[in-house]
Amino acid sequence: MKFTELTEQEFDAFAQAYPKNNLWQSTEMAQMHKLRGNTIYYVGIKDNDTITAGAMISCRPVFRQYCMASAPRGFLIDYKDQSLLTYFNNELVRFLKKRHCIRLRIDPYIGYVQRDLDGNEVPGGWQNKDVYHTLISLGYTHEGFTRGIDMAQEPRWMYTIPYQGRTADQLLHSFERKTIRSIQKTEKYQIEVRELPYEELDLFMNVIKSTEERRHFTGRDKTYYENLYKVYSAHDHIKFLYTELFVDRYLNDLENDLAKQKQIIADVKAKHGDALSKKMRTKIHLAEEQIDGLNKKIAEAKQLQAEKGNAIPLAAGVFFTYGRETLCLMSGVYEEYMKFASPYAMHWYMMKKDIEAHRERYNLYGISGEFGEQADDYGVYLFKKGFNGEVIELIGVFDYVLNPFMNTMYEKMRRIKHHND
Repeated sequence: MKFTELTEQEFDAFAQAYPKNNLWQSTEMAQMHKLRGNTIYYVGIKDNDTITAGAMISCRPVFRQYCMASAPRGFLIDYKDQSLLTYFNNELVRFLKKRHCIRLRIDPYIGYVQRDLDGNEVPGGWQNKDVYHTLISLGYTHEGFTRGIDMAQEPRWMYTIPYQGRTADQLLHSFERKTIRSIQKTEKYQIEVRELPYEELDLFMNVIKSTEERRHFTGRDKTYYENLYKVYSAHDHIKFLYTELFVDRYLNDLENDLAKQKQIIADVKAKHGDALSKKMRTKIHLAEEQIDGLNKKIAEAKQLQAEKGNAIPLAAGVFFTYGRETLCLMSGVYEEYMKFASPYAMHWYMMKKDIEAHRERYNLYGISGEFGEQADDYGVYLFKKGFNGEVIELIGVFDYVLNPFMNTMYEKMRRIKHHND
């Protein structure tokens, strides 16, 4: 067993084949970090030329020859193998000290304890508390079991939908009724989901900027998403989706429904005349209510078509398809068109592709870890909860101080800078 620096090709082959890989520990993410000016190292453990553990380490220059190191989403390693983790970590520490690294930060992509959909710990459920204690014993400090959304770092809580070998139809019928109806609505109205080429990223950005303004946050700029597209599309690991409503198709569907309801009334009257039972009168009354609602929708649709044209943009999102999961990094929707439930169309589009590709799970990604109605993201959480998936509490952020003196100096300088700003 030997700790060694890996070539990019060696690490890429190992990372893509690793059973619990993730998009952060990838050569594509390394390229994203290089674009920020970071230095990248690939390290691992070889046992008879077989790589058994590895990590992509990104080093951010801070001053002089010193840097801050991070392993985004931790190492690709069996964290339960205490001797392997200890050996890897100790060798990595020596490696980074030689390269003037002040501190190492990791946020392992593993769960801490099993949670139910209300965020409660599941009695007797799986847990990785031993991993937490191993990392602490190795000299790491833990940022804490935080809750809430911090836009400056990756979320500690997320929401996933495991496929568990189910077909698309089986998966659909595992969702809450409201979610099933919303997906069926998008199919009925033939909401179109398409993958955007690089040249049309402005369409994606328009939706995202509108969503940021509505929800009062500032996200990434266009250059960031352009770089994501260039880097991850080389191996088909990313998709930018865009949904549209074509009003002519929508109107045609509404008018077909209207004709069906009118036919119901005509058939009842033709068969029973004026001698209508209570059941038949109720049937007519329900059809008349449907007709009133459909006439209103038709009028609204015609007005929408006259004012906005035939193709109406609804929503957009960016999705990573890496290894065992698809992850929705960011999505948005135009508020005025929320009634068309277009986000459901995007997610269902990707889930069906996942099942065809035999992936393990769909990741709706960040939630706050706060489950009461007072939570800022409560409405978003209810949307995700409708897919009847799993709440995942990740183990959190750990720091290892490699150079205590320079770390103290760096923190003093950082506080002075922030005070002056």
